[in-house]
Amino acid sequence: MSDWLYPEAVQRVEKACTFFLLGQLNVEDLQTALYQSEQEIEAFEEKWLRSLLFEAENKLEEIIYMVSSGQQKEVMVAIVHKLLSDIHNRKDHPPAA
Repeated sequence: MSDWLYPEAVQRVEKACTFFLLGQLNVEDLQTALYQSEQEIEAFEEKWLRSLLFEAENKLEEIIYMVSSGQQKEVMVAIVHKLLSDIHNRKDHPPAA
C-alpha cells in the first residue's frame, strides 16, 4: 500500500467494496466512496486509477436503470470483483518508472 500516491483513497475503495460484497453497504454508498476516492486522485501517475473508479461508478449507475432488479446484485458484484482485481493486479505489477 505504501507505493500508492493516494493510499487513503485506495483503502476507502477496498473497504467500501468489501462491505458491499458482504451486504453491509448499499450501492449508493459504494458509489459515493468511489466518487470521493476518484476526486482525490490528481497525479498523472495514477490517472489510470481515477479512470477505473469513474468507470466502475458509472457502470453501477447504469445497472440501476438498465438491468432488471432481479439481476442487478449479480451484475454489480461482478463489477466490484473486477474493480478489486484490477486494483490488486496493479499493486502486484506496478508500472515501470
